[in-house]
Amino acid sequence: MKKQARSLAVRLTRTTGLQLILVAGSLSILGFSVGQNNVIEQKESHRTHLPVIRVSERLSSKISFLTIINQLNEEAIAADPELLKDFDKLSLRFWRQLRSFPVDYINYGSEDGSFIGIEKSAEGSFFHNEDSARLGRGKMFVFSMNPIGQRHRQEDVIPGMSTTHQEAWYVDTVKAGKPTWSKIYAWEDQPDTFSISYNAPIFNQEEKLIGVVGVDMLINKLSNWLQEAWKDQSGLALIVEKNGDIVASSEPKIVLVRSGKIIRRANTQELKNPVAKSLSSQFFSQKNGKAFIDVNNLNQELVKIPDQTAQHFVLRATPWGQEFGLDWFLITGTSVDQEVSTTERNLILMIFISIAALLTALAINRRLINALLTPLGALTSASQSTEHQITDSTEQPELLSFNCELQKSGTKEFSDLHQAITAMVTAFNKLTQDLKQKEKQIIGLFQDKQEKDERALSVMSKKLKTSLEAGSIAHEINQPLSILKLTSQSLINSLDNNKSPNSSDLTHQLSTINSQSERIVLITNKVRALLRNAQTEFSEIDLKQVIQSSLLYINSNNPDSHTWINSQQIDSIADSSILINGDAVQLQIALINILKNSIESLHQPNNPDPLILVRLKDIREYWSIEIEDNGEGLLPEIIEESLMKSSKPDGTGLGLFIARSAIESHNGHLSLLKGSSGGLLAQLNLPKNH
Repeated sequence: MKKQARSLAVRLTRTTGLQLILVAGSLSILGFSVGQNNVIEQKESHRTHLPVIRVSERLSSKISFLTIINQLNEEAIAADPELLKDFDKLSLRFWRQLRSFPVDYINYGSEDGSFIGIEKSAEGSFFHNEDSARLGRGKMFVFSMNPIGQRHRQEDVIPGMSTTHQEAWYVDTVKAGKPTWSKIYAWEDQPDTFSISYNAPIFNQEEKLIGVVGVDMLINKLSNWLQEAWKDQSGLALIVEKNGDIVASSEPKIVLVRSGKIIRRANTQELKNPVAKSLSSQFFSQKNGKAFIDVNNLNQELVKIPDQTAQHFVLRATPWGQEFGLDWFLITGTSVDQEVSTTERNLILMIFISIAALLTALAINRRLINALLTPLGALTSASQSTEHQITDSTEQPELLSFNCELQKSGTKEFSDLHQAITAMVTAFNKLTQDLKQKEKQIIGLFQDKQEKDERALSVMSKKLKTSLEAGSIAHEINQPLSILKLTSQSLINSLDNNKSPNSSDLTHQLSTINSQSERIVLITNKVRALLRNAQTEFSEIDLKQVIQSSLLYINSNNPDSHTWINSQQIDSIADSSILINGDAVQLQIALINILKNSIESLHQPNNPDPLILVRLKDIREYWSIEIEDNGEGLLPEIIEESLMKSSKPDGTGLGLFIARSAIESHNGHLSLLKGSSGGLLAQLNLPKNH
């Protein structure tokens, strides 16, 4: 029993349903994975942000102590100005404040260079530092202090102190003229100790500066404090300035860099720590070889750092200290839980699964499309073969073939389509054979008729051109011949009537015969030149030399008008820089005829300043020789039909005809235009060599 073909609708339903299951299922799982990943990332972002907030709040609290102490000292000095003259009393006050507040150094420097500072060491001991007139200026005397805040015994003497204050805490404050933060600076007596201080200028009642009081916070100790605050977190926390210089770090050992005997603060660009490198590349940019933090790019980022066993870190940068007058930034790299890495791997896996599902769906769809297009492709091929046979009349008509091997599992609709197309092809082949025969007959008749018409048109065109030129030349020669005939007849009649013409009449008539004879000679010479244009051999010529030779001929034969011609632009062109293939004699004849026409048009009494400009221009594919005069120009009908016409009473018109023929024999063209001064502008365009 023959198996019944499956319906196309059933096949489409099954394949489409399978594709929908693959695509929709994979995208649903992918969407769930993306949502889960986002939730976990948000949770980790919140968790890692808590220590940053805690560090920021504790740092704000620590910084605020400096401003509080300075305000208290300003108020005490304002209430008791004599306090500044009693260094022992001032030392006791500073000692008490150091015991009460978490700061490292409180000091006062007078305008004359005297200095007193109370220091708290890392071990909790207190030292009295003084450079004053009572102990000896130029040296820093260091005393230990007893439990009640008094100087105890001398521990050290540091020589070479400056006579005036040169450190940032004093200089920056005096310059500002108000309470301010100093730049981070190294101590004069301890170059490996860096600190920042909050200072205030002290003025007397006359508003004269008498000194500066300030509170120091050691950068070294600030890093120790930041390390303690960050100890429960993995990663890195940095306090940096805008240029990337490090103020403090949760890893104190990376803050300072030693270069020989010089100790300086490190920059984020120099750090080798993988997390620090990621922070630097994320938040800092380079400009003119210097680093600066990009305040427009402080967004939180989740990155994977390969050097840290491919662990993920949340990178943050937060402006800090603006409320205290500091332009610092707190940048942190906090590690996240392993759950984030797991969800990211799962997300990547689901992306690959979704892509695989989509590719599988496309493959199924492609297979279905191929099954649908197999008979349609065969039909297209048969159609193209038919079109080729119809359009190509040189080949014998061939039978149209339709071969389509349908799969056994093909659908019923395609099987029916195959049978219908086969029947259509058989009928079409018979119709094509008949049409092909008719087409060949029609094409043959049309080609014969077209060839006959083209030959007749060519012969007619040549005859018409020859007739026009011969008629024009005959007309020009008949004019002087008619005058010669009439003048000769007049002389004969006078002799037949026995009348002797008077001397003046005879001279006039003989002059007429002579001038008309010369005119016939001129026409004959021009016809000879015209014939020369038809048979010539081209060679490489210098266009500048052709123009100069023509000008030399004109000037020698027209001595009274050589001053009219301006050819300075031609003279400025280098020799042999403009070479073309042509006939120098033909081109000279053409130029001489144009120049003679211009000279004759300028012999007018109403033209006091006759001028002829000769130029050579580079116009795209042509060299253009321009001859422009300031005469009255040509009549409109001569500009429109320049062949065999003349504006002069005794002109033949052959001059322009010869000039145009010479230019056209060089594959160029002659244009007669109106010049800028109202005269004639003749453009002789000659093609360049290629």
